[in-house]
Amino acid sequence: MFIEDDRPLHPDYPLPDLDDPIMRPFWEGARAGRLVLQRDRETGEVHWPPKPAYWKGGRLEYFAASGRGQVYTWVVAHEPFLPAFRHLLPHILVVVQLDEGPRIVGHMVRCTPDEMRFGLRVRVVYKRLTDRVTLPVWEPAGEQRPPAGSGGTTAA
Repeated sequence: MFIEDDRPLHPDYPLPDLDDPIMRPFWEGARAGRLVLQRDRETGEVHWPPKPAYWKGGRLEYFAASGRGQVYTWVVAHEPFLPAFRHLLPHILVVVQLDEGPRIVGHMVRCTPDEMRFGLRVRVVYKRLTDRVTLPVWEPAGEQRPPAGSGGTTAA
């Protein structure tokens, strides 16, 4: 899912290096609306951030992850750490524990600071910054996992 923002991009907004060979699959995936991570073909261990191709003897592969997880921790910024982020205030910076295991840093959308809580289920959505750059961001998923051992499922 892609979210729209009609505000022009601030000229000082920091953009990623899309040509970095290690991160390129991640950014290409984001542009296509997929959260692309890296895992060990033999063990299934998921790596974030991605590692160079020679890591673990070349056993790593990229794959489309679920794009779901839960809030591990967060902080609310009331002052922009860059002028380019002033329009985001209050800016909710989040660390998401992905369902696949790793933790990834991002920011929340469609959520107020009062709605934030540890364990909040989230899903990735995508915000186009330029024709080439699409940023994965996080929104509440509207679902809650049942307590461990309950055997039930819940979905919104």
